[in-house]
Amino acid sequence: MRGPWGSRFFYQPYLAYELEVHFNTHKSEEIGEPMNQGEFMRLVDAAARERSLDKLVIIDHIERALIQAANKRFDATGEFTLTIDRQTGEIRAFEDDQPVELERLGRIVANVAKQVFVQALKESERDQLFDEFIAREHTIVSGSVMREERGMVIVSLGGRAEAILPKEEQIPGEVYRPGAVIRAYLLTVGKKGQRVRLVLSRTHGNFVRELFKAEIPEVADGLIEIKGIVREPGRRTKIAVATQDPRIDPVGSCVGMRGSRITKVTDELGGEKIDIIPWAEDPAQFIENSLKPARVLRISYDNFRDRARVVVSQDQLPLAIGKAGQNVRLSARLTRYKIDVMSEENAAIARTKGSEELQQLITAGLLEDFLREVFLDNHLDSFAVLAAQTADRLVEAFAAHHVTADQAEKLITHCNNILTVEQKAERDQIIQRREQAEREEADEAARALANAEAEALAATQAAMQAEASPPV
Repeated sequence: MRGPWGSRFFYQPYLAYELEVHFNTHKSEEIGEPMNQGEFMRLVDAAARERSLDKLVIIDHIERALIQAANKRFDATGEFTLTIDRQTGEIRAFEDDQPVELERLGRIVANVAKQVFVQALKESERDQLFDEFIAREHTIVSGSVMREERGMVIVSLGGRAEAILPKEEQIPGEVYRPGAVIRAYLLTVGKKGQRVRLVLSRTHGNFVRELFKAEIPEVADGLIEIKGIVREPGRRTKIAVATQDPRIDPVGSCVGMRGSRITKVTDELGGEKIDIIPWAEDPAQFIENSLKPARVLRISYDNFRDRARVVVSQDQLPLAIGKAGQNVRLSARLTRYKIDVMSEENAAIARTKGSEELQQLITAGLLEDFLREVFLDNHLDSFAVLAAQTADRLVEAFAAHHVTADQAEKLITHCNNILTVEQKAERDQIIQRREQAEREEADEAARALANAEAEALAATQAAMQAEASPPV
């Protein structure tokens, strides 16, 4: 029997060409001469180093490719097996335990094996790259800008890893020049065909969270907790922080001496303004904190409009609302409360107008006079708001004032009958907001229940595994 490398099956034009194309190695000078075992193993070693793959993985792929190709193309009457020695690279083929001359396999088998091997190798590279970056998902990565394609920025993360920074994940106004080093949040890691799809983001709120962890030791160590982050990328971010340690000032620790810590974060974000807000368990206090630097006079919750009403002085109104409503908009997202900001003068005008509308109900004999101030204090101050309620809500809200279901039904019916077109539109908006809030509350409760059930199931399974495991 000729030696395993003395067959046309592994002439240099097949294996060396494959290794040259896919591993950037070089052919020997004697093209067409059989490749010896030592040369084969050297090429495999070089391929393993260049592709950052285990040498044994490459040999496994070659072996499986040969077996798969031979089973398809080799006319064997018995059971065909093939092995490659992991130490020497020697190939041995058998049919029903009888040695097979490798030249019997032929060139067709070699070509099929090459295709199978290339496919398997690409899948191994993909899986290795995926395993490397799935562990880094939702963290900050650094890379260099390669090029721009259709608005997307292609970023090299080192080696063969390339990521995309989609247009919608780019901070408005930023310019990404080829060769520039950027940091971004690794948003998603997924497999797409034979490639790994890495998606970056510089607009995600967690990008700011990870920057805080990197620059502020107390956040990284868990001494300061980030309760919430909202952003309008490139413009402004609001971040709520809290601590259980009374010795730590969460806001001051994040700002740093003379702003040294927060400056590093804002520089990374291209000068984006960052408001660091002390979190508070009391909703009214949290809303007040979120609207700073504006000074708030009073805050109340309008249960019938499902909105928080914030009253400020006239000179503080522009500051509380912010440019194009930015401050109040971000505060609403951070606190998860819909917020109406008004000046003290406008609040007084609104109360006077509401009093006049309620007077009409008093005149019609549908409302006692003493209830007018009670209704006004609870922001039930217009026909539209009353018409949007249900009798049960009114009875529950004013049970201490002995409002009956019959009285509530008459109030609601009367208000619906006298609404103007504008008031009907306001009523419908209030109903829609309330129904949406109820749906969101139900969805959140369902998610909480599902999470609790999943945790309970995991705990049960862990306990069963612990019981089934033999004692050490």
